[in-house]
Amino acid sequence: MKLHSFRNYSHDLETVVHDTWITTKVKSALTRAEPALGMNIHVKTHAGTVSLSGRVNTHRQCEQVVALARSVPGVVEIDARDLLTHVFTPGSHPVPPNAEETTERRPSSEDQDDH
Repeated sequence: MKLHSFRNYSHDLETVVHDTWITTKVKSALTRAEPALGMNIHVKTHAGTVSLSGRVNTHRQCEQVVALARSVPGVVEIDARDLLTHVFTPGSHPVPPNAEETTERRPSSEDQDDH
C-alpha cells in the first residue's frame, strides 16, 4: 500500500515540476520576443495545458503570444480565451489599462476649428 502511495505522490510531483518548467519556458520566450509581453501576459500551466491571460495591443501580438507558447516543448494545449486585445476607437487617445486618472483634457478632433 505504501509503495502505491509513493508512486502516486511521485507522479504528481513530477507533473507539478514539469508544469513549472513549461511556465518558465513560456514566460522566457515571451520576454525574449518582446519584454512588454513577458510583463503583461500571465502564464499558468496544468498538465501541459498553458493558460494565457492579460492584455496585448494588437491581434498580431495575440497570435504571436500563442505561437511562442505553442513552440515550447511539452505544451499540449493552449487556452488563450483570457488573452485580451485593447480596442481603441478611431480618434481616441489610447490609455494603458492601469493608468492613473487625470483631470487633464486633451482636445478631440471635434474641438478643432476647420480653418
